[in-house]
Amino acid sequence: MLRSCLQCLSRPLAAVALTLVALLSACGDDSSDSHEDDRLIPLQTLLPAATRGFFQLSAAQTTGSTTLAALLGGADTRWRNHPLDILRYYSSGIPVKEVAEALLLAQVSRGGDEFLLLLHVDSAQAASTLANLERSEAAPHSGQAIWQVTATGLALAPLSRTTWAIGQRPAVEAAIDAYLGTTAGLSASALAPYLGSAEPSHSLYFAYGLPALYTDAASPGSGEHSLNQALLTRGNLTIDSTLQGSLEIVTANAQAYTGRLRGLVPEAVAGLFEAAGDTLRVDVSGFSGGDDLRALAKSLVIGMNAVDYTEAVRQGGNPPWLNFNVGDEPNSIFINFEFLSAERRSDFEARHLPAGFTLAPLRILETDTPRYYLVLNIYQSSGGLVEGARAEWSVFVNDPGSALPRFLVIQAAAESISADSVNLLTFPEPVSHAREPNGIASYVGVVEESSGSESLYFSSRIRWPEPAGTRVRFTREFVAANDFIFWGNGVADRGLYNGTVFNRDAVRIDDDAIALQDVSRWAEFIGAQPVHTVLYLNPLDIVISPWWNLDAPYLDVSDDYRQELIAFKNNFYPGTVQGVAEAAMRGEASALAPQVEGETTGTSYFHFALRDAFALLDSLGVGAAFSPAAIALNDGEDAQYYLTLAISQRSPDPCGLRADWMTYTRDAQGKPGALLLESLRSEACIHPVSLLGLPASIGQSAQDATLAVRLTSAFIRFEATLDLGRSQPVLPALDWVESGDRVCSLNGVCDASFYDGAILNQPLQRVGPDGITTRLLTTPWDAFIEAQPSQATVRPLPAIMAVNPWVNVTPLGVSTP
Repeated sequence: MLRSCLQCLSRPLAAVALTLVALLSACGDDSSDSHEDDRLIPLQTLLPAATRGFFQLSAAQTTGSTTLAALLGGADTRWRNHPLDILRYYSSGIPVKEVAEALLLAQVSRGGDEFLLLLHVDSAQAASTLANLERSEAAPHSGQAIWQVTATGLALAPLSRTTWAIGQRPAVEAAIDAYLGTTAGLSASALAPYLGSAEPSHSLYFAYGLPALYTDAASPGSGEHSLNQALLTRGNLTIDSTLQGSLEIVTANAQAYTGRLRGLVPEAVAGLFEAAGDTLRVDVSGFSGGDDLRALAKSLVIGMNAVDYTEAVRQGGNPPWLNFNVGDEPNSIFINFEFLSAERRSDFEARHLPAGFTLAPLRILETDTPRYYLVLNIYQSSGGLVEGARAEWSVFVNDPGSALPRFLVIQAAAESISADSVNLLTFPEPVSHAREPNGIASYVGVVEESSGSESLYFSSRIRWPEPAGTRVRFTREFVAANDFIFWGNGVADRGLYNGTVFNRDAVRIDDDAIALQDVSRWAEFIGAQPVHTVLYLNPLDIVISPWWNLDAPYLDVSDDYRQELIAFKNNFYPGTVQGVAEAAMRGEASALAPQVEGETTGTSYFHFALRDAFALLDSLGVGAAFSPAAIALNDGEDAQYYLTLAISQRSPDPCGLRADWMTYTRDAQGKPGALLLESLRSEACIHPVSLLGLPASIGQSAQDATLAVRLTSAFIRFEATLDLGRSQPVLPALDWVESGDRVCSLNGVCDASFYDGAILNQPLQRVGPDGITTRLLTTPWDAFIEAQPSQATVRPLPAIMAVNPWVNVTPLGVSTP
């Protein structure tokens, strides 16, 4: 009977897990054999009150299919905290596809590895199946016999001849107690008030408690248009070549959320969403499975969270964040001048810097010595801030908050309308930056207000391509100067970036390959010839939050103008970022999720040397799609192949602590990335493979100089301590930092990340093998890794980030190119 519903589960199980849960449950019908020992005990009555969620499978809909054979006959993927893989493991040693008439897989606690498999076994085969099972006798519980299954070490209790409970012993004992009525059952669970009922026309009913059912869950904004506050998800489905039925999400904001959602998704799919009371209903009939449900998940969770965030953008609320792309053909150039003398610097500081700011020396190139620079950056831009050619004259100043060197823009000119804190809106100006057949020509003009006549302000022409140009690298301090980009009144834009900015070669243009004409107002402070001219060879990916520090006490503005800036920011930028978030729902942009990593707990990395990285990827079935990379973790170290466990927490994030197992890869261009083998969270969370990621037990705590971590899921156990008293500060290697730019799951779904100098420049605390005590290590990859971490690193301070989640997944209803 089970076979018809479960066969199709093998294709779209990832799809089902969007709202689903970790429980395959039989209905507990009364079609039992008349023999007392063959009674079919209603399986839901065996669930304890702590149950987190379940699937309920209707036996009446399963006749005549080979579903169970297909479900259990697939690849053994015992690394995912995923219902299908847990089901395969818990049923090991039992010919379930031949003998089961119904089954149930339940998560019987809020997190960790507490699962329970309940079986209704065919009465004619029950005795022989149990007799042939390799098992040993274990201590009984409350008079009920318990066996230990040899293949898995799990406990098995036959509650009747045809009704069995399998799981870790505490879960099986809980089922026995519920059966005997000595403890509270499902009716006393947190799920109980929100459970619906199975529909006879569908084969699968499921329900799962979401984080907000158990704890406060942070919203990106007000929460009015986010599902972070949803209590439960449930649904009724028939699963065949396509899905039939609906998913439901119980959330107090169902009406407002659904109305906003329907106004944002393409018209062709808007009718799939309905709200009734506190329930959002999604008709998924005709969905093909995993791909369609991933598109749905991106729209419902990622897209709408971005909308909710932007609706709370205002001074004192959520900061606006915008992707800002610096284009190629031509690429960005830096023409770097040095101040003529100390006297000219002092004169410049007095005339052109805001009060309290001073010039800072720094190195731009790794071959430099520190100098006082005035630079001209000319580039082509696109994104939510400005479009087209732009020229910015900047100096480097000491940040009044951190004393680190930062950019300060003293003049900007753009060919399209733009905004800055000094001039507010600036109308288009005569600026160009263009590729010519044999060069790169850049021009800035100035228009005389009274006559309207235009004259040259600055021009440059670079001979390009320039085969004699020297390859150079930018310093970390120069890149980190982008963390805060100040303007002439002390207002700063907050900058984030990735490896396209800090981990690329550039070309130093030979002095005789550039011709300049400079009649700008800045020419009196600098030499006629630049120290060097540097050309990026690639486009740059940047994220900007404009006017970050309007509440800073050091701003060189009047109180009235500060209020004018606040009013402008509150009127201009919310609409801009909301427009981007709404466009993302239509597949026309990428939604940003700003986060702070390590705000409440540090971030730790445990690095295991890989014995054979290629064999590892082959074992996962992705050897043809990803190329493993040897990588140096820290400056000065040799490259090796590693498997890394990263434990972190991001806020605001209802998913809780994160435990990511990853290895390192290179793309077709040789750029480093990371491949997630498993991504676990301490709370139920959206997951790119299983859609709903089941929670694991994750802990990290520090006391004195000891950092302790632990991790428990269905297939992974890890416990270790670090003696931070034995640690040494190290700078992370640039390739290792860049590997976090694009983190992909085994099915190819990727996140794109941006960050600042806290990740690029902040030293990590490195602990060698003598400072690591591993108390427990059981992973699906034990055959490929060394038994002890070769080193661990800890980032003790928080780092600000912005992520384009699932950047390569198309939202629901959007046609792929």
